[in-house]
Amino acid sequence: METNPYLATQSSLSTARIETDHLLSDSGFSETELTAFTGKGRYPHLLMRRLEGKSIHAGFNVWAAIFGIQWFFFRKLYLFGLFSLVLEVGAPFASGWAIRFFFPGKGDLLFIVSVLFFFGIRVVIGFLANIALCFAATQAISKIDRMNQDNETHLRLITRAGGVSIPSLLLVYAALGIFRAMSN
Repeated sequence: METNPYLATQSSLSTARIETDHLLSDSGFSETELTAFTGKGRYPHLLMRRLEGKSIHAGFNVWAAIFGIQWFFFRKLYLFGLFSLVLEVGAPFASGWAIRFFFPGKGDLLFIVSVLFFFGIRVVIGFLANIALCFAATQAISKIDRMNQDNETHLRLITRAGGVSIPSLLLVYAALGIFRAMSN
């Protein structure tokens, strides 16, 4: 292969990977790696669009908007799940406290604001979910890339780091059940 003497040298690791993986984005992550992390479906395509700079938010995740903390723990995004819990519980609590403090005796206003906060937070969670998944995928793939394993082991490690976790989901449901039982 003849090289152009007028071009800058391209000897970086990401350039070498681009030649071997035709699905590699400018960010250095392939759709194959994203599929290994998230599983088949829409997620790899949405995350690749975000990594390529074609989308800023990676789509709206309806399942995360509906289930919140449960979706994050199911997807092994534990820190984001705890952040979701703080949003889901903390924001309505703070708004309720503020309304009771500044507008005493306005129960109807409290109800309306609580419902608006609930739906608003769910919309925010829906937009942040795929961004959180993209962040977790890029962090895990970068860490595994540094291990310099063969392709089969590389993809197996990515699959193990990503995917879903039924035990984590069951643990969240048990914790929420205990919390609800204690609050009664």
